[in-house]
Amino acid sequence: MKLLLMERFQRDLTDLSQQDRSRCFELLMGLPKAMGTPHGHSGLGIRKLHSSGIFEARVGLGLRVIFALRDDQAILVRAGSHEDVRKYLASL
Repeated sequence: MKLLLMERFQRDLTDLSQQDRSRCFELLMGLPKAMGTPHGHSGLGIRKLHSSGIFEARVGLGLRVIFALRDDQAILVRAGSHEDVRKYLASL
């Protein structure tokens, strides 16, 4: 699985603390393997948010990563709070 980091996701990362950014990168490194095994992603807190293939992964208590799955790619869209997730879903 390939990871595609959208421009908005990259900007979101720069706004995070060093600790949160490190936790996001740890999640990204485990994402391809986790999505390839049934129930392997449960530890990453991944859940489907939208029928169009939009998912979120839990990075911490208040931080989420939003991504879409297309073919053999995980397209990373946003990294932010619960409110950021809600706003993104409303924009779909």
